[in-house]
Amino acid sequence: MKFVRKPNEKLSVLVVDDESDIRDTLVTFLEMMEVFSIIVEASDGAEASLKFKNQSFDLVITDLTMPKVQGIELVERIKREDIVNKTKTPIMILSGNVTSEEIQKALQFGVKYVLTKPCTAEQFFEKVNIVIQKELKHRVKIIKD
Repeated sequence: MKFVRKPNEKLSVLVVDDESDIRDTLVTFLEMMEVFSIIVEASDGAEASLKFKNQSFDLVITDLTMPKVQGIELVERIKREDIVNKTKTPIMILSGNVTSEEIQKALQFGVKYVLTKPCTAEQFFEKVNIVIQKELKHRVKIIKD
């Protein structure tokens, strides 16, 4: 299955991870999918919060364990902005050593998508495809192989 943006649609994603090599890999994977026209990176939750206040995103992919502002706090900030802006930004957590307490908090904030590190490219693509199918389907054409 492949996704193609509908005419005049621009899909944006914010990738948040304190490890630059992981961000680079995720950006490469997202570019390979050819569905996101805008890919923005942030190295921690504080930087991501600023970027989120200045730009809306169709998807946020975030680590949980980061300096300055942890991922769960970032999720909370995004959800507060969503309430103010009357939006519903899908969030995908991609983190290692995720505790059940963190998962519970994320679920309380409306996070539906979690993937643990390390993961394969196939697992990443599969999870992002699910997000697109469930959250962004009105903005893409689905092409079945």
